[in-house]
Amino acid sequence: MLTHLDSPIGKNNMNKGMTLIEIIIYVAILSLVSTAFITISINMMSLKTKSISQQEIGSSLRFISQKINYEIRNAKSISSTTPSSLTLILSDSSRNPTVFDLNNGNIRMGFGSGGDCPTTNPCILNNNLINISDFTITNLSSGDSRTQNIEYTISGNYINDSGRQEFNAFDSITDSVEVRSR
Repeated sequence: MLTHLDSPIGKNNMNKGMTLIEIIIYVAILSLVSTAFITISINMMSLKTKSISQQEIGSSLRFISQKINYEIRNAKSISSTTPSSLTLILSDSSRNPTVFDLNNGNIRMGFGSGGDCPTTNPCILNNNLINISDFTITNLSSGDSRTQNIEYTISGNYINDSGRQEFNAFDSITDSVEVRSR
């Protein structure tokens, strides 16, 4: 009759609990895995943020560059250049002169005396998230005016109001263009 004390049922009841060492090991492993996952997630979000600000500055500078290239290629002639401005003469007299310049961190374009972007109130080409720090114009035209070429450099940075390092982004574009429609 006392055989029920020696049964396997009685022995299994003793092994169902966890020791303190097992609990500590499980908690330590779970903590390591959680910390690694959180660290990787934070780094991925930081890289995404950096990528977004880098894409913003890159696309803004490419847009400005394409606009300048288009206007130079279709210009009749180069009227004047300074280290930070370019004045073009176009075949369309209503768009004369067409002026590109740097003013307060913005590349501006004005054409003619009327329309949406007159030279008296030029349009800003970069968006409000980008600060243009450099716009350098070099006239590479030949002395005999057979070829008229302009080289320019545009440099800018993403405006980082938050102060967070991952939002810092800087880019620069240098290009040279020849007047084609002479």
